[in-house]
Amino acid sequence: MKFTHTQLARCLSTWVLVTCATSVWADPIWHCSRTGHTEAQSAVDTSEQFSLASMSSAPDVIGVSIRDLIDIYSGVPVRVGDLPLSACFMPGRDPLSLAALQSLGLQPPAIQALARKSSLVQSNLHLVTDEQQMHACISRHFPAVGYLSKPVDTDKVLPCF
Repeated sequence: MKFTHTQLARCLSTWVLVTCATSVWADPIWHCSRTGHTEAQSAVDTSEQFSLASMSSAPDVIGVSIRDLIDIYSGVPVRVGDLPLSACFMPGRDPLSLAALQSLGLQPPAIQALARKSSLVQSNLHLVTDEQQMHACISRHFPAVGYLSKPVDTDKVLPCF
């Protein structure tokens, strides 16, 4: 089978387009709160943190399991020590949000509906509009989890999966 110059150019263009498009929608990187040493954070008893902790090698990141992520994004309360875990998420049409929540077997529109409904009962699901707000949400709502497209390592947030 022979390809003409035009067919070869189209094939190559399609390959480049697909490669670039998939790199834009990279896998989400789950981020967690750092434990730090603030007064509110010291309330977390390290003996009560989850034993099936995240893959982060940093000793100062909160420990959560995949099951904890599924539970919190499903509206089931999760506690880290004596504190309720918060979950930050972007609208369901966002490609990063789709990838993150579907990786847990969850449907983003259902999470959005749950967050709207649960806002009346002071849920720990926090809707944000972009990655900058996601980072701020994880920083502000200790202990918290969320997802970003790139690893972020600050005094309050660290990759955990």
